[in-house]
Amino acid sequence: KRGWAIRRAGFWDPAAAVDLVVLDAGDRHRRRIMLKGERGTEFLLDLDEAVALRDGDGIMLDTGGLVLGTGQAEPLAEV
Repeated sequence: KRGWAIRRAGFWDPAAAVDLVVLDAGDRHRRRIMLKGERGTEFLLDLDEAVALRDGDGIMLDTGGLVLGTGQAEPLAEV
């Protein structure tokens, strides 16, 4: 499977997602990477250019489904 496009949060229904992928800060700005969803969906994110994925964005699969992208909880630094 291949993730070929991004559907921005607010422009699709997350309830229709076939899976959920949790990404840390380093993996949210990519063009090409192998990903595995929480329900086992494995796919290659294969975009024309690097895109900053935001919480709630959908990754469109070549099989017709969408995978919900969400940010991984990360520790905060106190300044």
